[in-house]
Amino acid sequence: MALPSPRFSAAAALALLAVLLAGCAKPNRYDDLNALPLDAVRPRAAPAGGTAAPRLGVAFGGGGVRGFVHLGVLKAFDEAGIPIDVATGTSVGALAATLHASGLGYAEIAGIAQRTGRFELIDLVFSREGAINGRAYADWIRNVTGGRNLRDFPVPVGITVTDIEAGIPLLIVDGDPGEAVQASATVPGTVIPVQSKGRTLVDGGVLSIVPVRFARAMGADIVVAVDIFCGRIPPLKQNAVDTVLNTLRLQSCLLARDEIASADILIRPDFEPDDPVSFSQRDAAIAAGYAAAKAAIPEIQARLTGSRAPTGQAAVGN
Repeated sequence: MALPSPRFSAAAALALLAVLLAGCAKPNRYDDLNALPLDAVRPRAAPAGGTAAPRLGVAFGGGGVRGFVHLGVLKAFDEAGIPIDVATGTSVGALAATLHASGLGYAEIAGIAQRTGRFELIDLVFSREGAINGRAYADWIRNVTGGRNLRDFPVPVGITVTDIEAGIPLLIVDGDPGEAVQASATVPGTVIPVQSKGRTLVDGGVLSIVPVRFARAMGADIVVAVDIFCGRIPPLKQNAVDTVLNTLRLQSCLLARDEIASADILIRPDFEPDDPVSFSQRDAAIAAGYAAAKAAIPEIQARLTGSRAPTGQAAVGN
């Protein structure tokens, strides 16, 4: 009898480790989340005595580990002294929007990102609905944002999710930030869905990978879209898994094309990770986001001051 190959043994060991680390699934039932369809979203009332200056909204897109790109974008905004008046986000973009809207500055968010490993955010479970529960991610977000409600954040924020049974995108504007971001990042088939008020909620990127329309509904006059997913799609690796993933990515990006095009300014950094689940290229991702956002700053400032009449979308990146 032939001995198992080293490759097989390593794979078997990893599978066994995953089984040993996995726990029992807990239901993700969160009935305090307030998820609204687009036509029901309203702007948060402006503070008394505020100016009539245009309100800047940033729609942070989804895209897995590409999300480190958003850190570079925030760094460029911070350096330029440009405040974000409305933040919306999908999946990992929901995380960026939530951390910023909670009042954390770029340096604080960057420090948190550098200290956090991916395995801190994953809770493996035995379940027919998925291999990850999602609660560890929610607990971590709740902790770093101070345990406050989304509606109490200093910057108005909306988190996109998909009602998978009704087939519509929704925006969470009220509720626990950890639960909201968990729902927005619930990859179908991998993470156990969230149940809320009779709805089954999954990843917001299914129907709104860059939530531009929700940013406008929340009161943004000028919307910057940060797309980290639909720019440079790499060549196929000639295997079944990669073919399926690229097919799903193509579908998502075609569905999102009109919404992304409706933004006033598009920031599309030139970054594609070598490994879609590794944090090893976080510095390169941050640098790419910073470069693309910095190039867009003059256009953003011009639109905010009214020195340039809107003539359509300005795109920065690849």
